[in-house]
Amino acid sequence: MELRWVLYCTVVLAVVCFAQNTEARHSMHRRQTDDYDVLADAAIDDETQNDGDGGNDADEEPEVSAVILTEPTHYNVTLGDSVRLECKVSPADGTVVQWTKNGTMYFFGTMKTQDQHATSYTQNQLISIPANSTDLLIKNVTIADSDTYKCEVLQTNRVTVEHTLNIQEKPKIIKFSASNNGEVVEGSNLMLTCVVGGSPPPQIIWSRDTGNGNERLQEKDGEFSINSLHIKNVKASDAGKYYCYAFNGVGNKQAEITIVVKSKPHVHVPKAIINSAVNVEAVLQCSVHDAAPAHIRWYKDGSLIEDTSSQFTVSTNGHHSNLTVTPTSDQDFGTFTCEADNDLGKHNRSIELVQEPVVEGLDVDGPKLTWTIHSHQPLEQIELQLRQMSAEGQWKTINVPLPDIRTHEYEIIYPLSEQDLEPGKYEATVKVKNEKSWSQHTPPAFVDIEAQPQLIQHASVYRGNSGNSIRPTILSAISTTLMYLLVRML
Repeated sequence: MELRWVLYCTVVLAVVCFAQNTEARHSMHRRQTDDYDVLADAAIDDETQNDGDGGNDADEEPEVSAVILTEPTHYNVTLGDSVRLECKVSPADGTVVQWTKNGTMYFFGTMKTQDQHATSYTQNQLISIPANSTDLLIKNVTIADSDTYKCEVLQTNRVTVEHTLNIQEKPKIIKFSASNNGEVVEGSNLMLTCVVGGSPPPQIIWSRDTGNGNERLQEKDGEFSINSLHIKNVKASDAGKYYCYAFNGVGNKQAEITIVVKSKPHVHVPKAIINSAVNVEAVLQCSVHDAAPAHIRWYKDGSLIEDTSSQFTVSTNGHHSNLTVTPTSDQDFGTFTCEADNDLGKHNRSIELVQEPVVEGLDVDGPKLTWTIHSHQPLEQIELQLRQMSAEGQWKTINVPLPDIRTHEYEIIYPLSEQDLEPGKYEATVKVKNEKSWSQHTPPAFVDIEAQPQLIQHASVYRGNSGNSIRPTILSAISTTLMYLLVRML
């Protein structure tokens, strides 16, 4: 039974092997037949082509390669303008060109009689090929259009020209700012920042308003960086308008900012001493400079003057304040103080209200001295004191005549030419006495006394060696001659 089963399997295996061998021979035959057919067809095509040429190889015209006549160019174009990138080809008819921007295709085609919009590749109707050319036209250029552009002729011997497009933009000031919004405390630091844009990148000039107009800031005024200015230890005088001026050769732009310096008050009084009299009204003035809003108070001899006082009247308007005083007795004269304070500190100045004369404005006017006297009381004496500086001598006192007209303000002009003074430089000061007291000495003034020219006596042409004049002898001879002639005629 087992032998029969083995025999059966052997017969089946033999049949399968025979069938596979037969199929392989048929497949190989089919492939050989197909290859022979392809080769035969190719041979027939070659023969047909050769027969068609018919021996005209000598008459065939060689292919003409196009050339680009345009030279590489660098284009500088202002933002928003149009630019035409040239690509002049010869021969142009039928020549296929391709425009690319930094490797990205913009246009592919030939020259036509109408404008061709390069929408196939860029989706931008502002880019086109003008009629009868292969140039590239870009309208309303933007900063993104700055790049390299290549025009290429598509042929066996490819030729190209590459252009560079630079978009120029006028300066613009994006932001001009100051630390703490432009309000700084005296003694702190200030940072000004001016962010600008444009192509090419703009340069910055810093300036500010001063008493002499707009002045450019220098290295001594602060520390400069690319787009900022750093001012250390800010002073009250640093307040005002600052300017950022940007320029790049395409255009310019300017912006301004106002800086406020907050500081403790600085009180100023126009007159530190004022003359008045009993029942004569006097107005004392003060002003507050270079400060944030401040509160102003008045004091007399250290005591606060209340706003409700009937004897004194305080009038304050902004940074200016007046105190009106009408003395009713000698006790109402004294030291009055104007004080101002704010969150940063306080400051004061004092004014003396007196009954003695007040002398001011001593000045030199050529050979004359001038000064002003304030006194509501009658004047009793005016003294001018002089001292020659080179000799370091004693003071010389000159009593100046009193004015003829009585008033409370006197303008004195005193000529020094009337005094017998040696030539040289003199120091001069004045003090005045009224019925109450002597005034203080004025600050000195300095005057130059020049030497007076001497008269020169000219020699007479009628003097002889003996020094006697010969003129009488001549006149006598002439008289004698005339008398003789007169007698003869009679």
